[in-house]
Amino acid sequence: MEFSNIFCHTDTNYNNNNFSIIYKYSSRLQNKTKSGFGTLLNKMILLLLFIALIQGIILISGENGANIYERLSDSISDPYPFVFEENYDGGINFLVLGDWGQKGPNTGQPQVAAAMKTWSDSNGTTFVINVGDSFYQTNNSLPAIDPNDHEGVLSITDSKWKTYWLDVYGGKLKDITWFSVGGNHDWYSNVTAEVDYFWDVDSRFFLPSLYYVRKIEFGDGISAAFIHIDTNPYYYNYTTYNHSNNLKQSLHDFDLYTSEQLDDRLNWLEKQLEDVQDADWIFVVGHHPLIGDCRLQNPAYYLMYKLPPIFIKYNVSAYFNGHAHDLSYSAANKTSPVTYFGSGAGGALLGTGCPNPDWISLYTFGFLSVSIPADGKTLYFDFVNANKNDTSPKVIYSGIVSSRK
Repeated sequence: MEFSNIFCHTDTNYNNNNFSIIYKYSSRLQNKTKSGFGTLLNKMILLLLFIALIQGIILISGENGANIYERLSDSISDPYPFVFEENYDGGINFLVLGDWGQKGPNTGQPQVAAAMKTWSDSNGTTFVINVGDSFYQTNNSLPAIDPNDHEGVLSITDSKWKTYWLDVYGGKLKDITWFSVGGNHDWYSNVTAEVDYFWDVDSRFFLPSLYYVRKIEFGDGISAAFIHIDTNPYYYNYTTYNHSNNLKQSLHDFDLYTSEQLDDRLNWLEKQLEDVQDADWIFVVGHHPLIGDCRLQNPAYYLMYKLPPIFIKYNVSAYFNGHAHDLSYSAANKTSPVTYFGSGAGGALLGTGCPNPDWISLYTFGFLSVSIPADGKTLYFDFVNANKNDTSPKVIYSGIVSSRK
């Protein structure tokens, strides 16, 4: 059954689960409907809508996780031109996880996955924000695209989809959507394969493009916008980058290496932020950190310093990142309304983070949990320690953020 050319968007009210669905069939599907296939098709559609009602989310997949959106560009660097809309009953609870898909000595993916399962099954997690570096190489002395041990994934059929993701995260985590961005390790081999996986295999690994926007309605008429961006072109200087992996070539192939091209994406970001100013919450998701002094202009961080002034201008609520293998936090203050969250301790080898954060936990495996109740007034966050397999998840730092309205 072909569902790949169906669009959906939220529009009208129905039992506090606000939605309407627009179906745009391919000619093949229309022909099947005319030939008497329509009755079965309509039953399948009703079943999918019923599932959406139960889950409280208007992100409908076709058979075996097939995608119902339409791929509109051959280049993964072109921002997806439409906003993905979702609707949830009650409040939302989501986890933020980064830098997770690594195996080998001193890594921590299994215990983090176990802690996330326990936490999600107990707290009703709505979705996961995956801030990138989803798949690592075990032996860094090998070429980045070694067929047996490589960075990222090589294709949509790479065995790492199963051994690093599908077989690792259980319970509710197997059913909910992982809204993702690309990390540098994802770029080192074939980041296009991660976008292709969304389109061709399983839309739960949500990565329709390197740049895309989601708009959520939940609770008592509360709205939240999530703008997902790829920060690799702003963290790595194309001119001076000389490592033996595919990142530099990919920046070139995706037209993300000249100042004009990078400014185009910043202009796109500003336009998206301008368009969602009516939202109660605005979140930006990227891979590279802006905690503490990582927001400063510094050759080590290339052009990342250009992002915070944009966030301030448009009153962004928070920025979520990974890359630094720690749990960290920088609070909003008198000069900036933005809260910065670092959650890059998902399992990869731990290391140091950005200088001068407001809070940091080094050498701690774990994740970030975020909750916004139905009234939408306050965001509650918990950093969760998951260092040991045989202990319950332990909250090591908590706080609140107020709505931008």
